[in-house]
Amino acid sequence: MKISFMFMGQVTIQAEALLPHLLHHGYEVTVISTHGNWCTNIADTDIPVFNLYESNRTSLLFDGPLENYRKHAYYSLAKKLDLKDNKLKQIVNETKPDIIYGSWGSQSLPEIGLAQKFNVPTAYEFLTYPVSSNILTEKIENFFNKPVVNDLDGRVFSTQRMSNYIRNKFDPPAGENMILMECYPEKFYFGKRLPLLSESDGQPHIVFIGMDVDEVFPQIKEIASKKIHVHIVEPTEAGWNENGTGDPNIRVGSDNSGFIHQFKRFSADDIADGTLATFLTQFDACLVTYNFWSASSLSRFANSIPSRFSIALLAGIPIIVPEGYLKGCEDVIEEHNIGFAYKSYSELSKKLYDKKVLSLYQNNSINNSKFFSLESNFDKIDKFVKRIINHQESQ
Repeated sequence: MKISFMFMGQVTIQAEALLPHLLHHGYEVTVISTHGNWCTNIADTDIPVFNLYESNRTSLLFDGPLENYRKHAYYSLAKKLDLKDNKLKQIVNETKPDIIYGSWGSQSLPEIGLAQKFNVPTAYEFLTYPVSSNILTEKIENFFNKPVVNDLDGRVFSTQRMSNYIRNKFDPPAGENMILMECYPEKFYFGKRLPLLSESDGQPHIVFIGMDVDEVFPQIKEIASKKIHVHIVEPTEAGWNENGTGDPNIRVGSDNSGFIHQFKRFSADDIADGTLATFLTQFDACLVTYNFWSASSLSRFANSIPSRFSIALLAGIPIIVPEGYLKGCEDVIEEHNIGFAYKSYSELSKKLYDKKVLSLYQNNSINNSKFFSLESNFDKIDKFVKRIINHQESQ
């Protein structure tokens, strides 16, 4: 059957990878963009894209701090009192979707909540949950999200730990649930593998691809002190926006005997054509870490599979994480034997300098990489969507 699939939310690189794949498999796809830096098109497709808040004065209510909570409050009222939602209603009436699907963290749940007033099944893919790493704001986040999450017809969790967390916090009623971590098509994967840098100097070379270089730099310095080369995004280019907002005061090489190195930031296009993944193949491992010590709640880290982990999988290189924080990541690493969690920097050094152990992780990482691809997992996604639609039609 021809499925009309409406994606509503923030159009991340993960969404831009999934939507053309759905189109290729015969889905009709529509996008409603709900966040700033509006998406205007999905590359190499004719997928229609609508911007929910473009030329819409309602968006002024949400500008500033606590945007998501303002949206939740307004849209819960809109559902009860039938307040103005003409644009969304018009798009839904015109496209007649069989399912409305969102993804990422909590950011798009308010709009999904509004969409639940229409007689269309809704599903959400939780790439990260909770989003907050503060114990108080985590409770507020859960308070606002619970009604929407419990009314979903389908829920995709990146880990079993996240599924358990939602069940314990919300106790949602019956619905379609699936465990599936963020995955990308094979065109994002590595091409011809590069020679390992460690083969030239006999010392391990690891890479950190996160943009929060300034927050984790103390960890990087400790690792470098163990004679491990660490390669990071150039600090002036690192940051959460396109242009980078990194700390220019980080001085690479000033106190680490040349064990910290910089590389230029890669673009979304570089990820999509495999350029970044191929670049990463020259490293012995990818470091996945955060500044955990500034958090008062670790649920976000324990439950989720961050994009820096998923992107490392594209390269088929071992992944290393500090033990006890990224527990969902540790589960994947242990199941597929594609890296390790370390308790101390000394242990990290010992394992990275053990060529026999590292070679095992490297071979497993290459051999298992396509297991995580979108092609390998699409049938699971397709059946999940069809079960939700069929359940709705049978009622």
